[in-house]
Amino acid sequence: MKSSMEASVRFLIALGAVALVVLAAHPAAAQHGQGNRGLGRAAPGRPTPPQQVPARDVAGQNANREARMTPEQRRQLRRDVHDHGRDIYRERTAGQNRP
Repeated sequence: MKSSMEASVRFLIALGAVALVVLAAHPAAAQHGQGNRGLGRAAPGRPTPPQQVPARDVAGQNANREARMTPEQRRQLRRDVHDHGRDIYRERTAGQNRP
């Protein structure tokens, strides 16, 4: 009778271990599948298909060209940023040596 009881206890322990492994693997499987929401997405490590880029109209290209800065405007912008950067960081670095 004792061996029969030991066998049933071992069976229950084994059954519990299997159930524990199945329950532990369930969240990982659910996360991997994402509930079929990611049908358009490629799996990790695989390249994704290229996205469609909307066609540009000619008027949009001309507007973009007109919005560009001239070389002189770019130089002036760099000077302004540099000057204001010196003004801002002069206070912070005055009297301090950099490590």
